[in-house]
Amino acid sequence: MGQTSYLITSNKNWSAVLPSTCANCSIVISPGMTLTIDQSVTCQNCTFEGGNLSMTDKTLDLQYAGSIVTTQFKNIAFQIHGDNGKVIANAPLSLDGATFTFNEGSYFNTSYSLDMVGSKVNLEDNATMYSTGGASTLIRLSSSSKIVIGDGSVASAAAFTVSGPSLDLYGVSSVMVGNTNNAYSNWSDYSASPANSVNAATPKSYSTSNSTMNCGGAGQNACASPALYGPATLATGGTRPSNTLPVILSGFSARSNGDGTAGLTWETEMEQNSSRFEIERSAEGISWIGIGTVYAKGNSSLVSSYSYTDMSLLSGTNYYRLKMVDLDGSAVYSEVKVVQGSVVSHISFFPNPAKEYVNVTLGGASTGIVTVRLVSQAGAVLQEKSVTGAAGTVVTMPLHQVASGLYVLYVSSKDGMHESSKLLINRN
Repeated sequence: MGQTSYLITSNKNWSAVLPSTCANCSIVISPGMTLTIDQSVTCQNCTFEGGNLSMTDKTLDLQYAGSIVTTQFKNIAFQIHGDNGKVIANAPLSLDGATFTFNEGSYFNTSYSLDMVGSKVNLEDNATMYSTGGASTLIRLSSSSKIVIGDGSVASAAAFTVSGPSLDLYGVSSVMVGNTNNAYSNWSDYSASPANSVNAATPKSYSTSNSTMNCGGAGQNACASPALYGPATLATGGTRPSNTLPVILSGFSARSNGDGTAGLTWETEMEQNSSRFEIERSAEGISWIGIGTVYAKGNSSLVSSYSYTDMSLLSGTNYYRLKMVDLDGSAVYSEVKVVQGSVVSHISFFPNPAKEYVNVTLGGASTGIVTVRLVSQAGAVLQEKSVTGAAGTVVTMPLHQVASGLYVLYVSSKDGMHESSKLLINRN
């Protein structure tokens, strides 16, 4: 049976555009757009490509129907939030250029093979990953793929447990265990090869089941096989103790200064070979841009304080995080902080109700290229125009071919601002 294609060209909720059980579905999300999974759903024989996925306290159940089919995620950024957020893979899973980030107490379960190519799974806060199956069930990482256990916070208790499957690492792919409260557990050996091609070299086996690394000391967990505690890295050449997280972050806050700027402050308890902090901002918590850099002290066992001022606070919601970069280029992220900027109207339009045309006047908050879309209640984009977002710019949309009814005018810009308003078209 062929796949049914769904093209998501604007921010949408799953319930508005997709069935709760989606069989043989090809879901393509336009760059910069987010499909929010707003109900627990089942996807059988599905493929996902491009754009962003977001889910809070819901379950995504990935299955196959009939013969075994691999569920594929290509170039997808997927954020999972909430203590009840779950991704359950009851089918083989392929991640290609994808990033899955599990936050709070969310959960990732794989019971078939997992193939990661140039991809990353982040287990932040107290998130957990649990993989089951037999020895022929592969968890295979290649092309610089990573599973990162922990988010840099000493309070993080994120963990990854492998119960039965074989873990294979190729090239510079790795499993990174953050702090002493983060753990990787696997009674079986893992295999690693310096060759990036899965067929280029015979991997060597390494054991982690009897590790006494980073445990049993003051303030540490008791050593208990097969748990391996961080900081440590599973990679080519075996498991090595390392400060894979460049810093231990003890505090991070962000607040509005009330003058269109935001102040960010943070402290580190320890730094080892730390290079810099890259400050990243997002308008919706999915797509991130770098807005500044603060250089680290490098090596320190004392508390160090840092600050940064964002001089161009966005109207509406601003999300901030720190990318903490080590001298070798490895990096982890802080928790996310939220700051509310002043809400500035971006558009006005007339007439409303409209008949033959509608004029959309841009406000002064947006910069760069602004896109105006006329969207039906079903989510279909009927018209789209892009202009330079100078204050007072007027975009005229003819409505001769549009039926009477209620529509949505949606305005967005590359700086993350977006606004929607209802438009009534009445030809009576």
